[in-house]
Parts: sequence; structure tokens; C-alpha cells
Amino acid sequence: MQRILVAAAMLMLCVQAGVGSLCPEQDSKKNSVAQEIRAALCDMDKRDYGAAQKKLEQILQSDPKNIYAQKLLASTLANEIKIGDQSAANVSVVKNAIAAYQHVLNSPQISAEEKPQIDRFVLSLYRRLGADEQRKEIERRVLDTTRTAGDRSALYAVLASLTWDCAYQITSKQTRPERAEIEKASNCVSQGLDYANQAITLNAENESAWSYKVNLLREASTLAGFVNNQTLKASYQQQAEETSTHANELADKRRAAGEKESARQDAERKRNDSFTLKDAEKASKELVEYKAETSLEEAVSRAFMPIDFELTTLVAPVPIPEEKTERTGTTDLPPVEKGCFREADGTAQVLQKRDWKSFSADEDLVVDLPDNVCARGSSYIAASEGVMYVRDSMARPAIAREPNVVDAALNTLARVFVGFRGRGWLDEGLSNSFELKLLRKDQVSSQPRKIYAYARISCSERKESVLVVLAGKAHYYTIDIGGAGESDARVQRFLNSIKFK
Repeated sequence: MQRILVAAAMLMLCVQAGVGSLCPEQDSKKNSVAQEIRAALCDMDKRDYGAAQKKLEQILQSDPKNIYAQKLLASTLANEIKIGDQSAANVSVVKNAIAAYQHVLNSPQISAEEKPQIDRFVLSLYRRLGADEQRKEIERRVLDTTRTAGDRSALYAVLASLTWDCAYQITSKQTRPERAEIEKASNCVSQGLDYANQAITLNAENESAWSYKVNLLREASTLAGFVNNQTLKASYQQQAEETSTHANELADKRRAAGEKESARQDAERKRNDSFTLKDAEKASKELVEYKAETSLEEAVSRAFMPIDFELTTLVAPVPIPEEKTERTGTTDLPPVEKGCFREADGTAQVLQKRDWKSFSADEDLVVDLPDNVCARGSSYIAASEGVMYVRDSMARPAIAREPNVVDAALNTLARVFVGFRGRGWLDEGLSNSFELKLLRKDQVSSQPRKIYAYARISCSERKESVLVVLAGKAHYYTIDIGGAGESDARVQRFLNSIKFK
């Protein structure tokens, strides 16, 4: 009877969606497309952009409105661009990438938040065609009245920065510029001041525009000095100081607003991070199995724009005198013992076969570890034959002796490990997944222990590993054995060596 009700409910859902008996077929087609997109993501993860491009073009032939495929196709083209190559073939790739991103930008499926980011990224791609082509595109955009005043103001500020740089490259020479150079610099300053004023007219709060106006006025003063016009030199200097005062006021206002917003975000973060009784109950529940993978939406979003880009990267940098700062000696990173290593390093010491020794860092747990064991913060790490052993501990409260309390603590340790290890792994690639399963619960010297198998799965490999959480007399322990499964002889040697003093 229950099966009949479930089947009837599924049929009603399909009918209500207007697809009748085609519902399962559409779901199958949708899953097939998703698998093809993930396959393209794997190609991109391996930097095989040509293979990814072919898969995405095939998807778009049958599903031209698939926004994921559109985004990834644009990304593959951008990644195929060879920096500094002005050959006809590379220029063609750049133009195709620009067209692809522009096509995505025009899609009704793009959110209002995404549009300005894509628009700015397209502008950055014009740089691959050359500085002149990018400048022409900026000049075209500032005259586009369909754009917002703020957008046009920001672009005018970019043009002001470029004209300032034109003048500065001449006035900063070690030798006095020639007359023709002075005329060129003067034209750049005149044009730049016009750009800066246009930016300010459109947005009086544009701090960048005010700052470049200051610098352009200073260049004008310098150029007046080159032609021995002291009156004009003093006038431009006075204007620069007055403009600088206003620019500093805007900067102070921005910093104050930033500090206020930062305080608000900190307060909100503390509220969100507060650990409630409900959170504690959830964390302490038995963890039997866990599976997670990078969602298609997140993976596509991560791959969409290959480089971080902000409009400010277009402006010419203003030279700032170097300031010597004293090192405080403090750091957010945990102290690392000299010679200690990381799994990500892939160094020979991880793969090297080592002798083993009995090891204990406290008056509680004793284990056998490779003899290259070292400390990183509160952790102890060792490696041999490609397997890494990481041991963490925390004090066990004297009052927490009831079996249910200890069991809840071990469950919490396992869930915390999954949160950090799993999230970290999903962030490493474009199409990664993470799986964990409880193998067994047993005891060591009458103390409870739980052993889990977990796997980090990427496009090209599956990394089997083992997690152990156990309670000692004075500590709780989390032990991560990375690089081998529970049945591996090396892992078995380690597990069988665990004991308490």
C-alpha cells in the first residue's frame, strides 16, 4: 500500500508540472547533462581546456540556454588566452572569450549582482588585445548613457589615472624633459583633469577621481616649473592642496564607514557563530555516514572568472614612498618545528620509508610512529611510505566520565573533523567529493574508540584515509591517517600500537 501511495504521489507531481509520463525521462536527461558538465569541470581542473570546450559546445547544441555550459565555455576560452601573445590566433581566442562573456552577460538568467562583475571582467579581457584597445573600450563605455552614473564615474577615474601616468612617466625622468615631451605631458594633464572633473560631476563621492585630480594638479605644477612660470606653478600647487584636503576628508569618511560596517559584520558573525544548546545536541549525535560534493552552482561560479578582478586594477598605481615597519613577532599561524612537513608539499620525506618508534607527547597516549615525527602547533605529524599520521588532542574534563557524555564528545570531534577536512577538500577542486563512514566502535585499554573510513575523491583519483577519535584518561584524541585504507598493513600497525599508560 505504501509503495502504491508513493508511486501515485510521484505521478501527480509529474502531471501537475505538465509533463505527464515524460517526467522520469526529463530527469534522466537533466542528470545526463549535469554529468557532462561535471566531466567538463574535470577537464578544466586538469587544465585540458580543449577537451572541456568540446564537451560544452556539444551540450549547448542540444541545450543552448544552459547557463552553466555558457559560463564554463566562456571560462575555457579565457583560460586558453596566452598572456603577451599578440599573434592572430591568440587575438582570435581573446575576441571569442569576450564574445562568450558578453553572451553570458546578456542572458536573462544572470542576477543583478553578477552583471557588474562580468561587465568589469570583460573590460579586463580587452587588455589582452592591447592597452589601446582597452582604452578605446573604456572611452566607449563612459559615453554610454545607459550605464549608471556611478559606473561611468569609475571609468572616467580610470582614464584620469592613465593620463596621469602618461605625464608622470615624463616628469619623473632623471633628466629634464625635452620641449616636445613637456607638451605631450601637458596635453595628458589637461585631458586627465577633464576626465577627473567628469568623474566628480557624475559622482562627487568618487575618492579615486579626487585623488587623481590631486596628482594631475601636482603634475601641472611641475610642468609649469619646467617652463619657469612660477605664478602658474604656485596656483596649481594651491589647487592641489585644496583638492587634497577634500580627498582626505572622503578617505576619512570611507574608513569610518568601513570600520562601522566591519563592527556590524563582526557582531553578526558572533551571533551566527554562537554555539547554542541545539547546536551541541546536533554535533553530539552519532555520525554513521557522511557524503558531500561541490555543488554544480558553486563549481561553475568558482570556475567562471579565472582571475580575481576589480576595476581598481585598471588604474595606474601612484608611487608611494616605502615605509619601514617593525615586526611585532606575532603571527596567526601556529608555530612549526624546524623540518616539519605538510601533506601538500609532496616532498620526499613523505614518501620515504622510515623506521618506527614508540611516541608519547603526554602522560596518556602511546603510539608507534615513523621516526620523523614533528610538532605543528598542538598537532604531531609523522610520515612514511606516502602515509601521514596527524595526532591532535584536547584536555578531557574530569567531570566528563559518564559513557553517554564521552560518546557525545567523540561524535563532536568526528563532526568537527568532517567540517574542516571535508570543506577544505571541496574547496580544492572544481568537482571534488568527500565521503566518510563509521567502521566500528571498540575500546583501547577500556577507553572508547571510533574508527572511520573516509575518502577524498577528485576527478582523477580517490584518496582513502582513516579517522580515529578516542578518549584517554586525561585527553580526547583525533588521529588522521591520510593516504591508506583501514585494511592497509601500515594503518593496522599504527592502530594496533595504540595504548594508554
